[in-house]
Amino acid sequence: MRYYHAVNIGNHTFTFTFQLGEKVDMLKFFHAKKPDKKTEGLTSRCSDAKHIVTLDFDGQPLFEVLEEIEFLILEFKLSNFYIFKNDRENSFHAICLDKFNLWEAVEIVSRTSADKAHKKAPYLFRQKRWVLRVAPKGERKRPTYLKTVKSKFNEYATSQAHRKFLEIHYDIKIKKLKYEDDFEDFLDSMTGYNTGANC
Repeated sequence: MRYYHAVNIGNHTFTFTFQLGEKVDMLKFFHAKKPDKKTEGLTSRCSDAKHIVTLDFDGQPLFEVLEEIEFLILEFKLSNFYIFKNDRENSFHAICLDKFNLWEAVEIVSRTSADKAHKKAPYLFRQKRWVLRVAPKGERKRPTYLKTVKSKFNEYATSQAHRKFLEIHYDIKIKKLKYEDDFEDFLDSMTGYNTGANC
């Protein structure tokens, strides 16, 4: 027998789980403050339901992030990665404009040491996509463009909408690749959401 109940009080959620088993009885109590900082993010989803590769690294020095990016480029024959720095130490985002079916993108992201919650996002959220913050949040500044990790590969279709977003939002000049798609509207890839104070 298993009993689960969640209660919302103000901006807090309290969850109770009680389970009777053959050998072990279990009682769990969980408390979480609801995210209350509004911000905007760029999602991985493209207009044809494919996904670009997005990575969120926390607590890793830049040289390790770059080593992993180089590995991914060679392992999966990916095109360029665009690296962004967050406003705290050893916190980076990485974006590759190559497009994949969701299960293929999951395989690529899973081969990294990116943030655990980011890696699991398509499993945890109903929208089945990854999101990277691209706007200020509270006192935190938006991520800033750091560098491009160049690749010799041009194997996959790429997202025009995401390219245009990066060019306009971060003032990066990105060369149009051979297999770029025809979807121009990057607003389809934007989302507003609430997040916690330390995210």
